[in-house]
Amino acid sequence: MIKIFKKEKAVKRDKAKIEEQKRKAVQEWIPVRDVAEDLIVLKDGRYVCVLKVMPLNISLKSENEKKRIIQTVYEALNGFKESMQVFSIGRPVDLDSYIGYLQTKSKEETNMTKKRLLQEYLKYVASIVTSGEAIERRFFIMLSGKEKDELKAKAHELANNLEKSGLKVELAADQDIIDLLFSFSHPSQAAFERAPLFSGPYLPPVYS
Repeated sequence: MIKIFKKEKAVKRDKAKIEEQKRKAVQEWIPVRDVAEDLIVLKDGRYVCVLKVMPLNISLKSENEKKRIIQTVYEALNGFKESMQVFSIGRPVDLDSYIGYLQTKSKEETNMTKKRLLQEYLKYVASIVTSGEAIERRFFIMLSGKEKDELKAKAHELANNLEKSGLKVELAADQDIIDLLFSFSHPSQAAFERAPLFSGPYLPPVYS
């Protein structure tokens, strides 16, 4: 009986080691160590600052305005001597607040015909969210460096130069960065699940 118990304990211990090795192997693919102070902290000790660039539709602009916008963006990027990465990612549109509004309106509606129509429309909107059909394109500029303050100063300088074209550019906060990483690493989940609200410590699995 004692031998069987020891054997089962050894098997559980071996399984725990295998799971730990798997977890480490996956983490080795990701260069991110932490997200803090509106920066991505990489495993090699460098920092990454992320600028959110809001999309701008220039279709309705005049030809002169289009040329001015393009020229200003070109000058801002060309005048920036540091290396950068321009990153674009598709993200399911956040319709949670709209769905909540429809649910409240449906509960408060007394007319049964309107109530039924609202409920049908609510199902339709929910199906769009879960299927990931409603996609918005998000744009980011990533800058890396070893000094936090110097990196943020360069990011603000680039943001100010880009804003002269009419673009809206802002420094991504911790939650924005977490949402970006979540959308990149979990694209299928991002359609119906929101990124965690904090980058808390890793909690290892518990084996009984």
